[in-house]
Amino acid sequence: MTESVRDVGRALLIGNSRWHWAQRQGNTVRIDHGPPEPGRIGTNPPVWAAVGPVPEPLMAHQDLRIGLEDVPLPKAPPWLGVDRALGAWMAWRCSQEQQLDCSRGLLLVDAGTVLSLTRVTADGCFGGGQLIPGYRLQLQAMADGTLGLPSTPEDLDNDALQEVFPQQTVAAMQRGVLEAMLASIAAAQQHSQGLLWICGGDAALLKRHWSGATELLQLEGDLQLQALLSLGAGLSSARDR
Repeated sequence: MTESVRDVGRALLIGNSRWHWAQRQGNTVRIDHGPPEPGRIGTNPPVWAAVGPVPEPLMAHQDLRIGLEDVPLPKAPPWLGVDRALGAWMAWRCSQEQQLDCSRGLLLVDAGTVLSLTRVTADGCFGGGQLIPGYRLQLQAMADGTLGLPSTPEDLDNDALQEVFPQQTVAAMQRGVLEAMLASIAAAQQHSQGLLWICGGDAALLKRHWSGATELLQLEGDLQLQALLSLGAGLSSARDR
């Protein structure tokens, strides 16, 4: 395998349905998300991790790949998705840096294609979790699994979501899925009693409608990309030795 020319200021997380990019620009980081774009990888590939299909241009750059074994999350089982490990580790690290009360650990809600709930214990170790179909996946399942329910638009109708009992079918589907997600998070939070972190593409939607323990709520949409950028330089240096 050819040694990669490293650009540790750029990171890519390959998700199940979208690709997530981060690019350092001075003291800031530019984040964007979109459909798979193999041509964007270029000849100077980013540090990367994947839970979705890996494109051919990255197969030769395994030295730039961050796997579960590279994430310093103690007691993470070998089957844990690297995206969950990255997010949980970074939420714990951010909590420590912000001097938040971690005496009861934390619960990370990653609102992506799958709604993953990942618990970190009070000593910073992986503490299990739950996996639930995400917002669009639940809507898609209803449309695909029935004759009477329609497909729903990609864009959210925030006005319709304000109604608890909408009259229109699509709005009723959207509100029902939202309520199910919020109830699942609230129940898990009641058990964990720790800090609540929310990340992922639907994080803002969940926070907007969250009515639980808001004083424990930390919204950070791109924890995994922050983790990739943070781990990237150290990973490259370690593999050079």
